[in-house]
Amino acid sequence: MIKAFAWRVAVTMGTQLQVDRDRVEIFTYGLEIILGTFVQLTLLLLLSIIMDTFITTTICLIAFASLRCFGGGVHLNTYYGCLAAGVSLLLGMGKLATMDVNPGVLKVTSVFALLLGVYIIFKWAPAGTEKKQIKDESIRLRQRKKALFVLTVWFVITLVLIKQELTPTAFAAALGTIGSLFFITPWGYGAVKALNNILNIYLRRCKRCLESWQQ
Repeated sequence: MIKAFAWRVAVTMGTQLQVDRDRVEIFTYGLEIILGTFVQLTLLLLLSIIMDTFITTTICLIAFASLRCFGGGVHLNTYYGCLAAGVSLLLGMGKLATMDVNPGVLKVTSVFALLLGVYIIFKWAPAGTEKKQIKDESIRLRQRKKALFVLTVWFVITLVLIKQELTPTAFAAALGTIGSLFFITPWGYGAVKALNNILNIYLRRCKRCLESWQQ
């Protein structure tokens, strides 16, 4: 639905601007990203309000997305798969962050996340996909430095939040960071690959059932 809507809008834009088909396809791709992100954010924030986890879910989202921006990571094959999995993951982390956690344990968790994050970033970041790989080592180095900077910022933010006795938001920041780091690792790629396979099997079964029903 989003793709079809983006295509119609892009065609209209292309007609008005008098551009060729290649440019229209670029417009379509850009609009898909914008619309898809808008839908995902809207759904996530609305559900977090309903679940009374708006603040923790938002902190998880910001920490997750900011580190992922420079560290990269794996994606599901389809938009709707990413939508469902991404919203579910962030809502789950936002809910988990509301649990009562000992500040001392949270400090240890934050230090562990920092040390593990440094290792993961140096080892695997920026992690790409089949369609998008960064091979230029100078660019990779810049991305690593930016990812390390973001990781350090979130570590400091988490410690400040703990000191201010804002345990749920501190826990949310730690969870968002750890979640983003996981999808940079080979284990994250393996988990997403397994989920892709499950979704593909489910979709094929649904398609066969639909075809049988139509006959």
